[in-house]
Amino acid sequence: MSISFEAGTLQVGAVALPDVAAAVGTPVYVYDAAGIGERYRRLEAAFAALPLGIRYAVKANSNEAILRLLRELGAGFDLVSGGELARALRARCDPNDCVFAGVGKQDEEIREALRQGVGLLNVESPSELERIQVIAQELDVEASVAIRLNPDVAVRTHAYISTGKKENKFGVGFAVADAMLRSLRADPRVQLRAYHVHLGSLLLEPGPYLEALALVLDWMDADPLRSEGICAYDMGGGLGIRGAFDEPLALEELAAGMREMLTPRGLRLLMEPGRYLVGNAGLVLTRVLHVKHGSEKDFAVVDAAMTELIRPALYAAEHEIVTVKERAGLGPRPVDVVGPVCESADFLGQGLRLPALERGDLLAVLTAGAYGASMGSRYNSRPLAAEVLIDGGEARLVRRKETIEELWRHECEQVLDLGEAGTDEH
Repeated sequence: MSISFEAGTLQVGAVALPDVAAAVGTPVYVYDAAGIGERYRRLEAAFAALPLGIRYAVKANSNEAILRLLRELGAGFDLVSGGELARALRARCDPNDCVFAGVGKQDEEIREALRQGVGLLNVESPSELERIQVIAQELDVEASVAIRLNPDVAVRTHAYISTGKKENKFGVGFAVADAMLRSLRADPRVQLRAYHVHLGSLLLEPGPYLEALALVLDWMDADPLRSEGICAYDMGGGLGIRGAFDEPLALEELAAGMREMLTPRGLRLLMEPGRYLVGNAGLVLTRVLHVKHGSEKDFAVVDAAMTELIRPALYAAEHEIVTVKERAGLGPRPVDVVGPVCESADFLGQGLRLPALERGDLLAVLTAGAYGASMGSRYNSRPLAAEVLIDGGEARLVRRKETIEELWRHECEQVLDLGEAGTDEH
C-alpha cells in the first residue's frame, strides 16, 4: 500500500496530500492506483490453484477510471442496476465477464443485460426467473443464469449488511430453488450454469464462506438433477478489510478450503470483491473549519460530512482519521470530527484522540475508497465532491467537483399529459 508518511507529511504514492488540496480543494476523495493493483494481485495469487473469475462489485466505487483500472488488471464486473451495466460498458468491459445481481431487476434492465450478452444473471426469486424466461423468449436469445441461494448462515457483521440469513430479502431457500429448477428444466432457452451465495459484507473469517459452500454441495449431492449443467460456484463478495495501516486479511485458509471442495467437482470459482479491492486504497481529504472546545472533548468541524461518507452514520462504521502533517510535541486530545450538515449523526469519527487541531488543518479519513463516493448525496444542497486518482507521481482528476448550478440542472416545471389516466378515481 502506497499511503504513507514521508518527512512528516501524508502521501499517496509520490504525491503529498497538501498539494492535492491546493489543486482541487476539499473535501476530495483520493485513490491509490498502486494499492488497488496490489490487492487484485494478492487475490489472484491466493486463489491461483482454482479456475477463478474475479467480478469487481461496481457498487463499491463506480468511478469510470477505477473500472478501467480493474478491467486492465483482468477483472469482470458484478452489476446490480442498468446504470452500473452502462458504466461497465463505458469502461469497455467484456459483458460475458459480468454477472448481473440484485433482488429487484426491472424488465428493461433484464432486456439490456440479455441484449448485451451479460455472462450470468443471478436470479433472486421465482417471479424474477419468470420475467427472465418471458424476456428471453421475446428477444429470441438464450440466457445463462445462477440461482442465488440463501443458506441461512450467520455472520458477524452489522445487521444492515448481513444478507445470507432467512430473514433477509436476498436469495431463496433450498426448497424454493427446487421449484425453480423444475421450471428451468422445462425451458431450454434459459440455462442454469451456477449457484450464487452472498452472505454479507465485512467478513473477516473464512468459516461462513466454507459453511455456505458445504451446505450448497450437500444439497446438490442429494439429487443429481441439481448438478446438471452447473459449471461454477459464485461465493459472492464481502471479504472484509482492516485499517489502512493494518495487516490485510489472510486469504490462504479460505482459498485452501474452497479448493478442497470445488476441485473434485471441476467447478470454477467466481467471486465479487468490492471493498477488499478499493476500500483501503482511498481516503477523504478534508479541512478543519472550526474547533469548538468543550469541557470534556473538542469538536473539530470539517468541510466533509455524511454527504461524502455516510458509513459512520449508517453502519456505526469506524474510520481511522489522521492529521496530514505529523504534529511533533503535541499531546493527543479527545475530539469528535464532525461535518457541517444539520444532523447529529453527521460525524466522521467520535471519541478520537488527535493532536490539538486548528482552523485550516488537513485531515485524512482513511479506508474510504469503498462506499464513499458511490453513496454520496447532495443533502443540504451540497455539491458532490471531486475525486482524484494517484498513480505513482501522477495525480489525475477523475471527477470534478459539482458546481452549485448543477444542483438544479434536472429540475423543471412541465405539465404532464396524463391522458385517460388523469380521470381515474380511487
